Amino acid sequence: MTAASIFCLKKYTEIVFETLNRFGEFHIESSAPENTDVTEYEQNIQRIEQRLRDIKGLSNQLAEKKTSPLSIFRLNQPTIVPITTDNWHSLIEETDQNVLALKEKIETLNATIANLQKQRDELTQQRDMLACMNSLEVDIASIKRFKHIHVEIASLPINTYEAFKATTRTLPLEIRRCRLNPSAYLVCLAMPAKHKEEIQKILHSYHGEIFSIPPHLPENTKMALREVKNALKENREKEKTIYNNRQHLGEENRPNLDVWGETAQNILALLNAKKQMLQSGRLATIKGYVPQSRFCELESTIESMLNGKVIILPDKAQEAPVVEPPSKIKHSRWIEPFGEITKLYGVPKYDEIDPTPVMAITFPILFGLMFGDMGHGLVLLVGGAVGGSLVKGNQSIKNICWIMATCGAAAIIAGALFGEFFGQPFFEPLWLNPFHGGGVFEFLLFSLVVGIVQITSGIIIEVANYAIKHNWSDALLTSAPKIAFYLGGVYLIAVYQLNFTNWLSGPILIPLIPFIIMVIGKPLFLRTIKSRGPKLGGSYAQQTGEHTEQDSVATRFFEGGNTLTRLLSNTISYSRILALLMAHWALMMVIYTVAGLIAPAGASPLLLVLAGVVIVIGNVFVLALEGLIVFIHTLRLHFYEWFSKFYAGTGTEFKPYKQNFTYTKLTLKDRN
Repeated sequence: MTAASIFCLKKYTEIVFETLNRFGEFHIESSAPENTDVTEYEQNIQRIEQRLRDIKGLSNQLAEKKTSPLSIFRLNQPTIVPITTDNWHSLIEETDQNVLALKEKIETLNATIANLQKQRDELTQQRDMLACMNSLEVDIASIKRFKHIHVEIASLPINTYEAFKATTRTLPLEIRRCRLNPSAYLVCLAMPAKHKEEIQKILHSYHGEIFSIPPHLPENTKMALREVKNALKENREKEKTIYNNRQHLGEENRPNLDVWGETAQNILALLNAKKQMLQSGRLATIKGYVPQSRFCELESTIESMLNGKVIILPDKAQEAPVVEPPSKIKHSRWIEPFGEITKLYGVPKYDEIDPTPVMAITFPILFGLMFGDMGHGLVLLVGGAVGGSLVKGNQSIKNICWIMATCGAAAIIAGALFGEFFGQPFFEPLWLNPFHGGGVFEFLLFSLVVGIVQITSGIIIEVANYAIKHNWSDALLTSAPKIAFYLGGVYLIAVYQLNFTNWLSGPILIPLIPFIIMVIGKPLFLRTIKSRGPKLGGSYAQQTGEHTEQDSVATRFFEGGNTLTRLLSNTISYSRILALLMAHWALMMVIYTVAGLIAPAGASPLLLVLAGVVIVIGNVFVLALEGLIVFIHTLRLHFYEWFSKFYAGTGTEFKPYKQNFTYTKLTLKDRN
């Protein structure tokens, strides 16, 4: 990766960015000082970000047509819309106005729908109340003629009705009721007028709500009910019309939303890029990174575009950059899916080994060992391969399918080694049967050996990472002794087990000597450098980027103790390979045992069919549940036991300045 600076007049920046966009391999870094006034860019960036949120919200509201699950198998061909505008500033204004105009229309329709829904709820309540009153034969006109009798119509929760009756038992009150809805009654209360206020208070205390016919409705209950039903019908028709208008508006503008969204994204990319450039007087400076092999191509492309009116220079200070170079990650088509897993942990730093190619091998192996079954592996392989071949519209799902297929292939191989086919030992294992006899202990030892190999490989990669940074002191005095210490400890336990008397007779020196080197080696080395003068010590610290004052013997001793416990726990953690394989076997044994109980020897055809259904459903259940659990534990073994030895994952991904023109073809009249 080469750090480069592009110098040009400010009036040519539009052409430079257009050229960088077409070139597609220039990662822009901020070159403007922190105190630079970027208010104008910030305001426009916030404005465009708000428009993008508006576009997303409008897309969600106008997506009346439900997306089919089969859409991931289709590759949609977008319609390209030509856009001609004066310049980017005009494009910002046009996009802003278009989005706001549509947003205002949608908000008006939504407000109308909300009002109609509110009216519908009120009319529905009135209809239900009037229907109950009609069934109780309540005559409003007759009620109003009573002088000494007061009649109250109210809704009362069902769960408080009996308590209300008990409270009013001693009062002169006649109650008639009708089921209003699943949670409430309509009650008709007749009482002497002098008890009106007392009964109303009791009614309110039990959450009763008094109902009165609106003034615009006739007093005749049947006629009022008929008018409310007609009004409710009209309301629904209006609501349907507004919904249709909104749907029509959505169908009209769905392509526009794609166009506006893409345009807003392109504007945002340009504004963010401009915000990062340094402007001084009439000049502008754009700094960033380009792949070393393409620097000359970038130089000739930009200079030919502006006929020598722009200068591009490599940054000679790139050996000790203030900003760490971005990492350009490129894998083959077979390794690329596993890059998604690596990114879950983090992006590799520029001077750090990318573990993805190795993990593309170790991940399926560990998965297969924990899920060793030829039948289930075959299902994963076929399902993943078919899904990976057919999925078109979602790259993440496509990658998951290929990972599943690879893990399925590994499970088939492991199943052949164990003689396992859909949970049944249908053939002699090519290696061993870990489920019977001494195979369990033998496979446990094998699991620990797998862990030892992977952990050791992680520390070896750590040595390589230090070597890439030219940090030879840590490579030779930290990581290399750590390997010797770890393997020495493994040898000590494997050969002499826990016989401490034999340890102290001499073999304990095998891991002890590397541990001592790991503790005191680097502090002695640093003290030697400092004793030769501050100039040499400062030069070493600058080359390696180390904080040499932090490496004391005491600090290294405690770090060594932490390393010991971590290596021990990490190694033991690989016993989960056996544990999950045994869990897989136990689940399958339960399924076949249940099937055997349902259909013993000589059972009827119906019971045999039922047993077959149990076996099929059980296999599907194990395949889904155990497959997910094994995947998670495989992930854990890589992230915690392996990555923690050498991988920081704190890098910056190489993201070249690139605008997307999938739905639009942009023409700027004024590019200066």
